[in-house]
Order: sequence, then structure tokens, then C-alpha cells
Amino acid sequence: MLEILNVAMRFFTWGFATYRWGKRREEFMLLLSIALWTDSLAALSQRQILSDLGWSPNPASLIALLPALAVFEAFFFVVASLFLLERLQTLRGQLLLLACAIAGPTYVLLAVLLSMSSTLTLAFPIPFLGVSLMFLGYSLIKEEMSLKTLSTLFPIGAFLLGVINLTYPVTIKTALAGYFYGLGAVFRAMMFIGMFKYAVWPIKPPKKFMTELRPGAFYTTDMKVFKILVQKMQSSGNGILITRNPLKGMKPRFPVFWVTRATSGQLDENIMAISPTDIGILIDLIKRYLRKGHSLVVIDCFEYLMIENGFENSLKFLLSLKDTTVKYDGTLITIIETSAYPKKHLAMLRRELEGLEL
Repeated sequence: MLEILNVAMRFFTWGFATYRWGKRREEFMLLLSIALWTDSLAALSQRQILSDLGWSPNPASLIALLPALAVFEAFFFVVASLFLLERLQTLRGQLLLLACAIAGPTYVLLAVLLSMSSTLTLAFPIPFLGVSLMFLGYSLIKEEMSLKTLSTLFPIGAFLLGVINLTYPVTIKTALAGYFYGLGAVFRAMMFIGMFKYAVWPIKPPKKFMTELRPGAFYTTDMKVFKILVQKMQSSGNGILITRNPLKGMKPRFPVFWVTRATSGQLDENIMAISPTDIGILIDLIKRYLRKGHSLVVIDCFEYLMIENGFENSLKFLLSLKDTTVKYDGTLITIIETSAYPKKHLAMLRRELEGLEL
């Protein structure tokens, strides 16, 4: 029964990934869908699963099939990961891809030509698959899936499943093998739930694009400007607000990050509470919305972040946010209270941010 559930979860996970690709036409989801389809076929190349399904193929015909599918699957996981990390255009990324393309198929071919045992034949492909799953999990958490949502179960499950695959040469002939198989089923269930959440409730792109704000990083001391910006974001559905004060009397049509210690996590469709010390996570979350087409980032709580993290760390956050926003041709606007800063700190902010004129 566990084997049948294993196969079903693989196919459903692939189905949700393909559904997401069909809706969004995201290149990395196409690569991930191909890898997950191969993963589903790999399940049907295992003798125990085929036996439970009532099939009894010649075991000799399966010896090369599973390792071949494993290296093919691992290759596409690596490609998807490099794409997410924007490393496909770099020399290191291309060399890594070349090494994977050469090493995997070459090992499988040599294993078949030298008539290696099934254990030796899988001694490289399965750990290779494990490393690729760990790489995928890391890449998705870093670039795409929030740690604060259910969708993060997919990369976490993939990473943990990769760890199990990595132990294959050592544990396959031990009493631990059965326990690891059960853990693998748990991690695949995590991947299934995470992909379901990610496919059905994706980050929404903005309804409209703003053309009146030029790209760059700006500051203003005028709260009237802040109210105008909020109105623009509400009417267009375009923009990301980082605030200390949740918007009252308004159901935002744009993502709002409420910086607070009172609570955390998703509070509403477009409102997420986040700790003021989680500024690294906040950068990653904002980056995901910028990648989806949002072009305006407004922050009205820099002084609060400065209290919680110190001026130096808060400035590093602001500069990282500036670089990220400009990279995607967006506009960063910071609302500041000049009386809250020593002259030296205020001069540093003005050196990095232009005065805003609407």
C-alpha cells in the first residue's frame, strides 16, 4: 500500500507542477515538471512497486532503466536550480551543467558495459539525484518559496529526500533501509502538499503597471506623498508596502509586510506579518514579488528597523533592497523622519537615496 501511495504522490506532484507551468508559463516550472515526470516514471521502474501493481517484468531489463532515469531527473533538477539562482549564464554554472551531463550518463554506460551489480550500478546515480534534490530545495527556498507559507514544504521535503538518497550506498543493505523508505514517503508527502499550495495559490502579478515613477531609489519626508503612493498601489494592485502600521479600513490589493513582534505569518491574502529582525527573509520575499512584475516598493518603518537592528544593519538592508529593486527596474521609496537621525547618518541616507518629487 505504501508503494502505491508513493507512486500516486509522485504523479500528483508532477500534475500540480505542470498545472502551475500551464497557468504561469514559468521556465523553471517547465524544467521542474520534466524532472518530476521522470521521477514518476522512475517509481515504475522499481521491481517492488511493479510487483505490487501486478507486473512482473524481467529484472535484468530494469537494471539500467532506474539509474538512467535517475541521472536524467537529477540533470533537470540541476538545470532548474541554476535557472532559479540565475547562474545558467555564468561560466561556473555552465561548467557544472557540463560536468553533470557527462558524469551521469557515462557512469551508467560503464556500469552496464562492465556488468556491475545493481547496487554498484546505482551507487552514483542515486546519490547524484540526492545532491540535485538538496540543491533544488536550497534554490527554491532562497529564490522562490517563502519560509512562512505551506508551499515551503516542497523544498524542505525535496532537501530531506535528497539527504536520504545520499546515504544509499551505505544504508541499502542494512536494517535502516526500511526506515529510510518510510521517511522518504513522508518527505514525498511534504513535497506533494507544498507543490499543491504553490500551484493553487501562487504569488499574483500586479493588475496594472506604473509608468509615472522612474526606476531608482528615493526618499521623502512628506506623509501626504505616502498616502498618494498607497492610493496608487491600491488602484493598480502594483506595489509592495513595508510598514509598521497595518492599513485600517482598507483591504489591500497589493502585498503588505507588517513589521511586528506581535505575530507572524500570513494574516490575509495580501498581508504578512514579519519580525523586524527577519530582514534577510524580507529581502527574499520582496524579490519574489518584483520578479512577478511589481515595480514599486514603499517602506515607512525604517526608523523602527533601525531601533531593532541598529543603523548599520538597517542601512545594509536598505542598500540591498535598493540594489534588488533597481535590478528589476523598480522604484524604491523610503519615508523618513529627518529629526530621528544624527547628521552623519542622514547624510549617508541622502547619498544613497534621491529626494522624491511627485
